[in-house]
Amino acid sequence: MAHIRQATNEAELEINRVLHLEADLNSWLKVLEAYPESQQLRSAHQDFGLAFYAAMSGLYRQAFSGLRSFLEVTVGTAYLSALEFKRRQWVSGRLDISWSSITSLDDGIYSTPFLREFCVEAIADQSDMIGSLKGAYRRCSEYIHGSVSTAQMLPTTISLREQTVQEWLSVAATALESVIYCFMVRYFKDLSSIQRQAIEASLEDHFSNRVSIRRLLGLPLEEGAAES
Repeated sequence: MAHIRQATNEAELEINRVLHLEADLNSWLKVLEAYPESQQLRSAHQDFGLAFYAAMSGLYRQAFSGLRSFLEVTVGTAYLSALEFKRRQWVSGRLDISWSSITSLDDGIYSTPFLREFCVEAIADQSDMIGSLKGAYRRCSEYIHGSVSTAQMLPTTISLREQTVQEWLSVAATALESVIYCFMVRYFKDLSSIQRQAIEASLEDHFSNRVSIRRLLGLPLEEGAAES
């Protein structure tokens, strides 16, 4: 409890940002409740909650492990929702899906063929968003597998490492943004106008600098972006 109190006091602004993103993610989960994959998405949301608790409690390796699990399941679920046969095989345990296939530039969730069918506007931000997604996953993996650089940052006892807490919160914010953007890519155009109203404000709040979001929401574009 001493660790939790100290960690939350010293990282209040960063924690508020993460919790704001988490609340927006929860808005998406409510919108997607009728979809068959909603159970997997809710389970991954619980993984995020446990990872957050671990980070605030000083269980840093576990915190990054839970965050990676959250990324794998949410992005993988969104990707497989477009491949119903494979999604059912995955849920039944007859298919394993790899991170490399989820993020493949040939046919993954950010591949050009996938974006052309589900959200052609996102092609403009394709490189940046796949970079953010892969970067968050890679940093989590480094903590899990004990790279030299991360091992030096992990205490041998439960004690506060402010730099590690700050990094977890930074990676968590990137992970949440990446997941919300993936949801936008996969689901936004399938939503009713009422469903869109529940998540449009959060999209504008977090991604108003993205050409894809501005086009989807009908926001004005800068002159150069409008011509591209």
